Amino acid sequence: MSFFDVYFDDSGTHKESSIAVASCLVASIEQWQEFNRNWAEVDQDGGFGTFHMADFVFGAAQFKDWEDTKKERVLRRLCNIICTRVRVGWSVAVTKRDYDDLIVGPFRDWCGQFHYTFCVRQCAGSVGLWRREHEPDCSLKYVFDRMSQGKGDIMFAMDCAIKNSESESRSTGVKPFRGYSFDSKRDIWPLQAADIYAWTALQHMHKIVSQRRINRWASLSYDFLRSAHAPIKWHYYVVKT
Repeated sequence: MSFFDVYFDDSGTHKESSIAVASCLVASIEQWQEFNRNWAEVDQDGGFGTFHMADFVFGAAQFKDWEDTKKERVLRRLCNIICTRVRVGWSVAVTKRDYDDLIVGPFRDWCGQFHYTFCVRQCAGSVGLWRREHEPDCSLKYVFDRMSQGKGDIMFAMDCAIKNSESESRSTGVKPFRGYSFDSKRDIWPLQAADIYAWTALQHMHKIVSQRRINRWASLSYDFLRSAHAPIKWHYYVVKT
């Protein structure tokens, strides 16, 4: 049996944002170990400690005195690690106003009270379909950032998913989920990678919805993550008018 971990992060979940995003990255335990080794090498060169994309872009905290050449070099290397080590990934974005207008009543209980929870469920559904087709014998564990919004909602959804997977396993032989956890992005490097992915998806959702001009780093990260060998995908929920 093979073992895969799925790391989630969010972007735009603060009250002021009009868009919410969830992103997840999937890889085997062995590839995450190689990922950590590669990430540590870039950290040793760049000296960033905890990589938070918003701080990086706006030159805050440990990124305050970084020159653009260093920023581009580090971002390129980190995105290349993601594209090389991750087996597959999904990012889902939704406009909050559209969600609030359309997802109401009992349907909201099913989809998720929080916008982020809806995005998480869409990502998890994609992971499930991928697993059924490509890795039916693998065992999955989900890891969320400790600061994720709607933690109780996510826990309920994950508990239901685990229960359903255990029931399904008895009839199909497909291995059940191993569980889920909430960890600190400061300590878990794959969560920092998911942060880059989610922040980039948020910027491009704004570009699609409001025609907002995105900055250089959003364009670069998007280009790097969409390189020829990139295994990750982008999904945006918008209401057509």
